[in-house]
Amino acid sequence: MILDLEGSITPSPAGSRPRWVLSIASMAVAGATLLMVAALPHEAPRHVAESGPSILEQALARKTPVPRLSLVLPSEVAVPLSQIGTQDGTGNYRSAITPRSFRLRASNDVVSVAPVPDAPPVIAPGRRGADALAVHGSYAEWWTTEPTSVSVLRWTEDGTTYEISSRTLMPKELARIADLLR
Repeated sequence: MILDLEGSITPSPAGSRPRWVLSIASMAVAGATLLMVAALPHEAPRHVAESGPSILEQALARKTPVPRLSLVLPSEVAVPLSQIGTQDGTGNYRSAITPRSFRLRASNDVVSVAPVPDAPPVIAPGRRGADALAVHGSYAEWWTTEPTSVSVLRWTEDGTTYEISSRTLMPKELARIADLLR
């Protein structure tokens, strides 16, 4: 067939249809294919029966240990010092991990006591040395920091680790004072 390049082109019957008809037809074919694939029988996943509580139930059931000690020394032994951050400008009360400081009546020494929630528990070694210390019957570890000369005594009781420290007292004296904590 020879085309007349200078002449007019006769419109074809397909050109008179709108172009959106092809899009709708392809969408209909795709939708029908998806419906047929979904209707075909397929293997269902196996449901494994639970043998115990879920992980979420276990996490919610775990309770953080409630400190047995209220970290208060008897009034005849020590006087509590004012707490920094007892109630800040927002009206919030002191948190449970705020250190409490006391001035001992007999010597005027200052000791600070606090629970240490992120510390690993203090575990007694297999063989205790002659200088081993204990607080309320629990093994206590101690150390002295060199730059500031602060003596620190740490022990774990009922799942909570506590720490008492002083710049002027030795670890044995700190253990004696820690035994007085209520």
